[in-house]
Amino acid sequence: MSTVFYFEDIHKILSKKQTKNGLSHDTGNVKDAFPFTSSKLTRVFNESINEIIGELVRITNNFKEPTFTDESDFTYSDYPLINNVVDNVEFRDDENHEVLADFLEDFLFKNNSELKPLHLYLFNYITLLEEKKGDKKEKEKYSRFIYDLLFDNNEQISSLFSSKETNNLLTELIISSLPGLESKGHNQQYKESKYSNTLPLLKELFIEDFLYLSKQKDYFIKHFFNIVHFYTFQYVLQFLRKSQKFGNESLQKLDSFYFTFDWETGIGRYRQAVEDYRMIKNNAHNLFVHIHCLSHLSQSKEDRSDLKTYKAIIETLQELSSSEQLEEKQKLIDWIKEYSNLAGQEVPNTVNEDSTFSDLFKALFSQLQKGMSKEVCLKYGKNIDNLGKSKFLKARGKHGYILSLKQDDFLMLSAVAVKNEKISLKEFFKELERRGIAFDQYSKKEAIQLLEQQNYIEKKSDSGDAQYVKPIF
Repeated sequence: MSTVFYFEDIHKILSKKQTKNGLSHDTGNVKDAFPFTSSKLTRVFNESINEIIGELVRITNNFKEPTFTDESDFTYSDYPLINNVVDNVEFRDDENHEVLADFLEDFLFKNNSELKPLHLYLFNYITLLEEKKGDKKEKEKYSRFIYDLLFDNNEQISSLFSSKETNNLLTELIISSLPGLESKGHNQQYKESKYSNTLPLLKELFIEDFLYLSKQKDYFIKHFFNIVHFYTFQYVLQFLRKSQKFGNESLQKLDSFYFTFDWETGIGRYRQAVEDYRMIKNNAHNLFVHIHCLSHLSQSKEDRSDLKTYKAIIETLQELSSSEQLEEKQKLIDWIKEYSNLAGQEVPNTVNEDSTFSDLFKALFSQLQKGMSKEVCLKYGKNIDNLGKSKFLKARGKHGYILSLKQDDFLMLSAVAVKNEKISLKEFFKELERRGIAFDQYSKKEAIQLLEQQNYIEKKSDSGDAQYVKPIF
């Protein structure tokens, strides 16, 4: 018996959510898609990067937040971490303790409340701050989202942040003076993912690139979150664009988005990057609706089932016999009618057995959209801008934000595209497209010019076929 669609539980949940103002919405027993809310636009990628890294690394290593205890009669610094180090060093007088404390403050913090990157293990000790009510919980949510989306129990990644190895005596002193980190144990609830990854291919690409960058030790310590941020933002773009296709999308490759460079001038409306992000902006309000629509379609008898894409659902349906497909189609038709009844809406004439599954997905989406607050949908969608604008978006006057890369990020992405062996210029741009990055003719010229200036282009002739991009590292 086929069981692709299962609407019993979501029906029970929504039946209890009828109000005078309409029907409240619920995603049922399906894992979350994003940590976004409609009540608060995220700013964690603008203001709390180090804290996000700290929590993400602890999740990766299954550690609790560190506890700094000070049993001495005198403190040398406002930073508990520095007091721990100083207390573990023996000097003849207190003046030397104070000199060491001043040096460590400058070395580790440099008049900044955030810990400077020094060793990957130290990220475990960056704690979450509660500057405003709800801040800490929000940071925990985003850290967990990134972990479930990209890291997800990868032992190679975990080993990067659990190793204390160093050939630097000062770093060894600092690490050895830190309080031990307590494991969260084998709590099953903690280990189970809270967020769904609807595009496993993206995670595979991320791990490939992340582990490659990890071999560049000094660079990696300072810049590894840039690749994390890029793939997190790219995932949201991919999710929205692919969802807009209602099952006609491909899960075997990433869609390419056209980027410009932040130093380019005279960006006109004819540029493909302008059009690409306009598509995102014009449909950002649909993100909230897609999540609910896909949640309805992804319900199962299991607790907290994974969110499925329209395409993945269609592929599962195509594996069924004709009679089983007809049975599932009838279930979906019945659910659209039942949901419409709960929401007090008329059932569209297009909802019948002659409709394709893609058409029925659109019909359910439309019914959900009618009963949702436009303001809620708009606010939820604006999180896309907030996620990308600190790094991968640039305001371009009347065009608003468009996709943009800074020089450092372009070189980082070029490094993972080329890896260890030189590749042809054509292959180079194909590798970037694998990662969801495309350039029009104008931005391609800028890319080539920058690579030439940095001496990363090897020319055997003036033709594109005879030009190669050398390894960046």
